[in-house]
Formats: sequence, C-alpha cells, structure tokens
Amino acid sequence: NVVTPLLQEVNEDSQIFNSNIIATHTKIVYTWNEIKEGLLEGQCVLFMEGEKRSLLINTKGWAERAIQEPISEVTIKGSHDGFIENATKNIGLIRRYIPSTELKIKKLTIGERATSLVYLIYLGDVASADVVQEIETRICKIKTDTVLSIGELSNYTKDQNWTPFPQAYLSERPDAISNHLLDGKVAVLMDRSPGAMIVPMNLIGFFQTPDDYNIHWLIASFFRLLRFAGFIIAIFLPAIYIAIVSFHFEIIPLDLYTSIATSRVKVPFSPLLEAFIMEITLEMLREAGIRLPQPIGQTIGIVGGIVIGQAAVQAGLVSNVMVIIVSITAIASFIVSNYDLSSSIRLIRFPMMLLAYFYGIVGIVSGLMLLFAHFVSLTSYGSPYGLPIAPFRLQELKDSFVRFPISMITARSSTGQPKQKKKKEGGSHGES
Repeated sequence: NVVTPLLQEVNEDSQIFNSNIIATHTKIVYTWNEIKEGLLEGQCVLFMEGEKRSLLINTKGWAERAIQEPISEVTIKGSHDGFIENATKNIGLIRRYIPSTELKIKKLTIGERATSLVYLIYLGDVASADVVQEIETRICKIKTDTVLSIGELSNYTKDQNWTPFPQAYLSERPDAISNHLLDGKVAVLMDRSPGAMIVPMNLIGFFQTPDDYNIHWLIASFFRLLRFAGFIIAIFLPAIYIAIVSFHFEIIPLDLYTSIATSRVKVPFSPLLEAFIMEITLEMLREAGIRLPQPIGQTIGIVGGIVIGQAAVQAGLVSNVMVIIVSITAIASFIVSNYDLSSSIRLIRFPMMLLAYFYGIVGIVSGLMLLFAHFVSLTSYGSPYGLPIAPFRLQELKDSFVRFPISMITARSSTGQPKQKKKKEGGSHGES
C-alpha cells in the first residue's frame, strides 16, 4: 500500500501527498519534532526530494490482545467487553456507548525521555470547562522520564498524597466509564494502558456498579446497602472484638463471654497481637494468591487459609473466635466492589485495632470521628469528596446509599460540577 504506488510513474510529486498513498491514516508534517514523534509512535515517514514537507503514514502493526471482559470487574447483566492496551480502540468503545457530537477528545503528550499519549474525554455540553482545564493543567505539569500506566498517572495528579482513600475511579469497563461521562465527569485514557480514570470522584461512587442499573431498583438498593455494611464491618469488627475482650466484656451475654474466655485460655498473646497475627497471615495469603499463577493461587488461598487457621487454633496461638472474626472481616472486604477502596479498608483496620486495644470503645468512637473528619475534608480534583453528604444534596441521595427507580433519578451528581444539572426526563411508567 505504501511502496507499490511510489514505484508507479506520477506526473507531479504533490500527487503522492494528495491521493496516491493507500493507508488508513496519513498526515503532512513540516517540522522535525512532528517527524520524531511519528517515528516513536511506530509510523513511517516519506521524504520527497525538493519538498519542504514530509508524509507520516500509519503503519503500526504490533500485536494486541482481543477485547474481552475485565477479570477484576465481572458483571452479571451488563456488557462483557473491556478496554485493551490501545487507546484508539478504547475511545471507539466509548463512542459505541455515546454516539454524540458533543463527545470531545483532547490529546496530550507527557514524558521527558519516553513520551506517552494521554486523552481527555468529556461531553462538551455537560462537563465543566473549569474541571477539564484543571485536569489538563495537572497532567501537563508532570515532569518525569515517562508515565507507563493510568494508575501511575492518577498518583501524579491527585489532590492529597497522604490519604488512604482513592481519589480517582479506575476501570476497564467502557459502560461504567460512559455512565460517568454522562454524569458530567471527565475520563482520562492512556495509550498502552487498559484502564481509564474518571475524575472528579466522590466516595459513594466507589460503591456503585454497572449491575445496579440493570436489575430491579429494590434488589440494587439491597446490594448497595450490603456493600456499605461490608465497608463498616471490614473496618470496625476486629476493633470491636478487641475492645470488648479487653475492656467491655460486661456488655455481652454471660454464655457468650464464657465461650470466648474458654477459647482464649491457652492463647499466650493479647487480643491485639492475636488479631495482628491472623490479619497479617490473611494478607500474606491474599497477596500470594494474586501473584502466583491462577490455578496455584486459588489453591493457596483456599487450602492455605483452612490449614493455617486450624493449625493455629490447635497449637493455641489464636482462639477459634478470632478465626471467625477475621474470616467475617475478609468476606466483608470482598463485598466492596472497588479494588482500590477495598485495599484502603484493609489498611485502615490496623490503626482502629490499636485504638481499640488502648482505649476501648472510646478509642473506636474517636477513630470514627477522625475518619469522618478526614473524609469530609478531602477533595477530588477540586470537588468535595463527601458529596452528597457533605455538602448535603437531597436530590442526589436517590442514587447514593440506595437506588431509586431510574425514572426518578433526574439530577446529575454535582461531583463533576456539570453545566446541566438535570438529566433528560425518564419514562413515566415502570422501572426502565
């Protein structure tokens, strides 16, 4: 397609630049910087004697994996396609969901030694121009050799570095990304990275899944409340157990206290150290299960947990009640659908256990207050992280802790500071 037309007789050199080359994409360039960038992206350059311009021809042909459902974001009733390591095709997937002329794309380049292509995607008539400009400014300020992944990019651009909470929503699902775009947020895609980043983001958004909008609103609300319950249990259950055993045993029934005391008779460690042993062992098993090949990892996670738990109880290192507490905590953390938020929960529970051991229930309440104060003080790319609770937005509660019928959810989330506050009215009958 490139060489054969050049071997044919052409009356004028300009014909080559106009129509003689058969390629999916060509571009006339005039500077050495444009030529260099094109070569680094895998394109070829055509020079003509006597011409001050050159022709960039898209001849990229490296291997790519097929579009498939993301392993870490499985859905029951939603679509089963996912992003790959080609940003152009990922943008095409988003266009399938939002075939609108208002879908805008900005192309940026970052990296001093090895450049990376970054794309800002948003709806021009919905997304806030100030938010788009803020995100673009932060990305352009990055001065480093290279940025290799969308997760690394989010770490460079986030508001606070010392918070355990995720401030950007990372996903490989085009349907989830499209849903946030329609809400007025901005998507950031990066070539060579299969994920996309949605900003700004609030905490409640991490509890929402694409399946929530494909099932009945009552069932979706139940599952969403279940995730919030899992969030609370995963953080506070080990701390509550430590506080009760150490300080407040009188608040539990006598039979239950007797059972707990009997199980701890041979345990030589304090409740705090006992909990730390089990929690760290569980985290080691979980990490080993992720890093090992999949068949071996599943075996390590299941068999290792059972064998180590039973052996630890029989050896008198931990009590059987503690094994139950840690198991419930692990299951509760798995309920939280977002991996980044689930990882944050696993970290937060350790300082909570320390507060419970030294100060009992008072320590847990103090930790809860500090956690809430930290939560409402956070921002995500300039937007309050606590929306719609702090600041309070009544209309947005219809799609927060529970999900109302879709026809009743008419307000866009104010997290993205959208130009249009209201969505198009839904149907007047049924769930939609």
